[in-house]
Amino acid sequence: MAGLSITSVRKRFGETEVLKGVTLDVADAEFVSLVGPSGCGKSTLLRIIAGLEDPTSGDIAIGNETVTGVRAADRNLSMVFQSYALYPHLTVAENIAVPLRMRSLSTSQRLPVIGPFLPGAQNKRANIASAVQHAAEMLEIGALLDRKPGQLSGGQRQRVALGRALVREPAAFLLDEPLSNLDAKLRVQTRAEIAQLHRRLNATFIYVTHDQVEAMTMSDRIAVMMDGEILQCDAPSVIYEDPSDIRVAEFIGSPKMNILPVEVRDGALSLFGNSMGRMAEGGQSNVFQLGLRPEALRLAESNPVLTGNVTHVENLGAEVFAQVGLADQTTRVTCRAAPAERHELRLGASVGLSFDLTDALIFDADGKRQRRFEASLSQPVEAA
Repeated sequence: MAGLSITSVRKRFGETEVLKGVTLDVADAEFVSLVGPSGCGKSTLLRIIAGLEDPTSGDIAIGNETVTGVRAADRNLSMVFQSYALYPHLTVAENIAVPLRMRSLSTSQRLPVIGPFLPGAQNKRANIASAVQHAAEMLEIGALLDRKPGQLSGGQRQRVALGRALVREPAAFLLDEPLSNLDAKLRVQTRAEIAQLHRRLNATFIYVTHDQVEAMTMSDRIAVMMDGEILQCDAPSVIYEDPSDIRVAEFIGSPKMNILPVEVRDGALSLFGNSMGRMAEGGQSNVFQLGLRPEALRLAESNPVLTGNVTHVENLGAEVFAQVGLADQTTRVTCRAAPAERHELRLGASVGLSFDLTDALIFDADGKRQRRFEASLSQPVEAA
């Protein structure tokens, strides 16, 4: 196995610049997810790493070797596609064996009738069969080796595609939204299997997805991409708790972060007219944006900071999410409540909300995080 290095990679399709100087280092045995909305360039970047696309500029290195310009077959990478890409006329065992047959057997040794009887072919075929059996047992599909893809469920087909990638013993695994065709139950099961496979193999994984839950639950690090750039690459907990950009803060987390406008006048911070304390630094702008996760807002019967009416309720059993239309008539926020508070969240009910400033994130008008201001805002917020 090996790490990967992506340096200043740009990609243009005509006049459209899809990647804008992406740089990313992936350590050996690390699981890194590329996550972002559709069209942000994450699949294009993966295809460039695999050698299926050429970058307009920039370099790709596997280990200490630059592979820019090297064809895909010579990069020793295994790629798992969204569509599985299985051969329908071959059995599961034959599908898994394809990369090994292409690499180990000569053209004549692959012939169906005389190939097995040519010198050296039997030993090679035995080694291939052993590798296929080992991969199948690791993925718990040993009982399916004689079946055709048409006889398998979506989750089983995905395991076959993983098995075919696994037998190559590649320098790294590249996975392009491999779970998007599965139903919700299978996605949960299969992402756990992929995470376990990564731990068993101690291999390098680069995983593309638009599903933040997949990225948060499987990755060592998450690279959040938007508009052809990596906005932030950090551990999942850091991405969630300490985003550096408002676009990252809003994209990661479900329901998404609440963003509220705040004003600074003469160093005093106010939210909808309520005083929130003073800032140690005035800053160059008097317009900021306050970010609050739904779990940071709590119901408050006395001294609420925000008031409004419940417009929508999602009861998930262990927790309840409520959308509250604030008194300014234009802003909605989402709060998370305990099941015991469900009775207070009837549609149309008037509710009060409060929060601690220690849970708030401050962004400037351009969406950049303003950490230096947050340090001076540590007291609980109370209505003026």
